[in-house]
Amino acid sequence: MTVVTDAFEGLFKLEAEQRGAPDLPYIVVPHPLGGIQPDAVQEKAREAAPALLTALLESGA
Repeated sequence: MTVVTDAFEGLFKLEAEQRGAPDLPYIVVPHPLGGIQPDAVQEKAREAAPALLTALLESGA
């Protein structure tokens, strides 16, 4: 499973397509992750957890 920030979703899709994996499962989290306080990263992770779980279950991972 890939986690990508919204600022890089387009680039991720382009790279996945060009590398022959256009259906690579991923979830999107709000940008940025770098340069923010650990508690802010943890909050983003908590908010993303349901989408991650759903994506993992749907992908059969």
